[in-house]
Amino acid sequence: MTELLTGGTALAALSAAIAASPWTGLDTEFVRERTYYAKLCLIQTATPDGIVLTDPLGLDIRPLGQALAGPGVKILHAGRQDLELLLQETGVLPAPLFDTQIAAALVGHDEQIGYANLVAKLLKVELTKDVTRTNWAARPLSERQLAYAQDDVRYLDTLRAALLGELERLGRVAWLLEDCAALNDPALYRFSPEQLVRRYRQGSGLSTPAQGLFQALLLWREEAARQADLPRTWVLADAVLVDLAARPPKARADLEHRRGLDERQIQRLGDRLLTVIHDAPDRPTHPWPAARLSPEEEGVYQALTTLIDAHAQTLGIQPGVIGSRRTLKEIAQGASPGNLAQGWRADVLEIEGERLMTEIAEHHAHAS
Repeated sequence: MTELLTGGTALAALSAAIAASPWTGLDTEFVRERTYYAKLCLIQTATPDGIVLTDPLGLDIRPLGQALAGPGVKILHAGRQDLELLLQETGVLPAPLFDTQIAAALVGHDEQIGYANLVAKLLKVELTKDVTRTNWAARPLSERQLAYAQDDVRYLDTLRAALLGELERLGRVAWLLEDCAALNDPALYRFSPEQLVRRYRQGSGLSTPAQGLFQALLLWREEAARQADLPRTWVLADAVLVDLAARPPKARADLEHRRGLDERQIQRLGDRLLTVIHDAPDRPTHPWPAARLSPEEEGVYQALTTLIDAHAQTLGIQPGVIGSRRTLKEIAQGASPGNLAQGWRADVLEIEGERLMTEIAEHHAHAS
């Protein structure tokens, strides 16, 4: 029978073992359907000594966080959410990292390839997928759940060895180190009002004053959801915020016949909503890009797409590994070129890419 590590003494021993290990495979299971913050439910670790499943419910896991920041490499697959959760729970980011999804993309696999598919492709092992949608917060966990959880870290070091060999053959180890180091920037996990706002593209279709109000409502809802530890839409639905921004109520009575607002919400939130609406700026602090590209922006976007597609084909990787279509559109609309103008991406785009980035910067400088 598989055992869960639940005690502080056992956790201290595991932390010491991880701190001394040359590598640690790492994964987490969590739920967040009913909360704002993800709830950590299980931590899976693999070292040369074996696999350990840790039950974090009711356990202070900060010592484990410190151990995961030790010198041995931490191996994850698509680890950004795991890292964000561990930072939330321990205040520490595991490092140094080897993300097998990133490594796979850099040698030509699908940029979003899943762990089970990568194991099947490289190791010819078929993993069960029938426990992926499970309630990891329930106790006790079944043997089937625990076996699935063990498999999630069982093959990480074997994948790392296979992918590292291919990265070395292609001369791309430095690319992986650069992209994994970016995951260790705490700023990546900090709340950003600008990024929150850009997620809601409905704002681009509103008038300028309505955009300012919609943005104020979005930021208010975010704080309310965070304080109550509830999903955003449990506070107020997106459609309600858009409607309030487009047709702002002037008094409490104006809220009574709004679709999506029930009497309990009006009782609980009505006064606060009216205050937010009254105090909202008449224009957004973080403007939305237009829903459609202008002819000039479309030209910039097509030039970027053509350049990246050509280099990606030469390298045998997907274009999105260099720069996603969404990123390219944002650059065309005035966003910073970010990592396209530095590191290995700037190197592979060569002089042509540098010249194009300069032209884009000059165009946006003149436009502003």
